[in-house]
Amino acid sequence: MSQQVVLNAEIRDKSGKGYSRKLRRQGMVPVVLYGQDIESLTLAVNAKDLERIIKHYGRNVLINLKSDNDENTVMLREVQKSIIQDDIIHADFFKISLEELIEVTVPIVLLGDAIGIKDGGILQNQLRELTIKALPTEIPDVIELDITDLEFGETLSVADVEVAPGIEVQNEPEEIIASVVAPMEEEEEEVIDDEDVDVEGEDVEIEDEEEEAEAEEE
Repeated sequence: MSQQVVLNAEIRDKSGKGYSRKLRRQGMVPVVLYGQDIESLTLAVNAKDLERIIKHYGRNVLINLKSDNDENTVMLREVQKSIIQDDIIHADFFKISLEELIEVTVPIVLLGDAIGIKDGGILQNQLRELTIKALPTEIPDVIELDITDLEFGETLSVADVEVAPGIEVQNEPEEIIASVVAPMEEEEEEVIDDEDVDVEGEDVEIEDEEEEAEAEEE
C-alpha cells in the first residue's frame, strides 16, 4: 500500500526560465502544487530528496509536503526530466483527500515462468500498467500476477486480475495483459512472374479496346 513520506518545500517568490535554471544549479527543483481546495502554489524542493522518494517508493507515494507553516498531503501528478541527463527539472503535485477515491496507474509485475514457454512458446507482455481507482491509502505499489500456469496459446486478460476490496479496475476486461504465442516465422514471399503480369495487363487492354469498338459499331 502507498506509504507517506515527508518532503520539505520552499515558497518561490519568482518564476521564469532564468530563475528556474538558478534553482537547479542550487540543487533544487521548481514544482507546482494545486488541488480543489487551494490556490496554485509555486514551490521548490530538494532535487536529491525528490529523486530518492520516487526511486524508493514509486510514483504513487503519499507525500506530506511541508512549506513554512503549511502542510499538505499530496501525490505526484507529473514529473519532467532532462532529455540529456535524465535529471528531474520540474514536478507537479496534486493535493488529495484521504477519504476520496483517486485514479492512478499501477505497474504490473508478472511472476513465475509460463509453462507454455517450455513447449516452445514466447511470452508477450502487452499491458504493463493497470488503471485503478482506490482510496489513496489503499493504492498498491504493484499488481502481481502469477503466470506459471499459462500454457501455449493461452492469454491472461484484465478480467483475470483479482484486486483487493475497494479497488476498482478501470481497464476494459478484454484487454490482454500477457500471452504465450508461437515464435515468429519468416513468411515466404510469393514470387510473381513479371511477364505474366504484363501479359494479363495487355489482355485486359485488348478486351477493353474490343468492347469500345463494339460499342461504337452499335
